[in-house]
Amino acid sequence: MHKIRQELNQIRYYYSRREMFEKASGCVGRSSILQLVEKYNKAICFASNAQLYDVYVCIYTEGYTQEGTADKLGYSSNYVYKLNRKLIEFFYNYFKGEKAA
Repeated sequence: MHKIRQELNQIRYYYSRREMFEKASGCVGRSSILQLVEKYNKAICFASNAQLYDVYVCIYTEGYTQEGTADKLGYSSNYVYKLNRKLIEFFYNYFKGEKAA
């Protein structure tokens, strides 16, 4: 689960600096972080709970904090914290199953 958290932090960083990454790809080359972003973006589409999709978009692509996500979605901070934990568990189980296949 620690690896999932680290990768989600990398995705959040990418989206916070997306414009720079896109500009630099023309002269430096495409960053390998894009493979990670694509991997997670593909996986979240398979989440059966739409709230997990919402939390992923708000926290990791739009850069909201958990508290900001709670305000935006009209949930309590504690509920968003629980949803984020479920999101991490979803990714863990999804990628674990992907390796087994």
